[in-house]
Amino acid sequence: MSFGENLKKMRKKRGLTQKELAELVGIKRSTVAGYESKNQEPSYEILKKISDTLQCSIDTLLDFNEKNAVKEKSLLKEITDNKELEQLVDYLKEMDSKDISFYRKLIEFIEAEKN
Repeated sequence: MSFGENLKKMRKKRGLTQKELAELVGIKRSTVAGYESKNQEPSYEILKKISDTLQCSIDTLLDFNEKNAVKEKSLLKEITDNKELEQLVDYLKEMDSKDISFYRKLIEFIEAEKN
């Protein structure tokens, strides 16, 4: 997949419009459209801002790996097949990254204390 296709896929995955992504990154909506459909490519600085905003690696944007797509589908199926896990994911989606980090560390601490 091309950078533009990967950008569009990740933007949609995060539920953002081109305009919303552009505002978050600090560029014009037409620039995002150019990246997605006209084979334009951003500078490294903008690429980094995009990857941070979309919470994905630069590598994911530049060269989407089919193996990752298979892993994502497998993980999604595992989550949707387990109602408790699905509820937990839904709960986590409402949290900001600071809260998620706190709870991850808390779980790691509890797991370490079990041993």
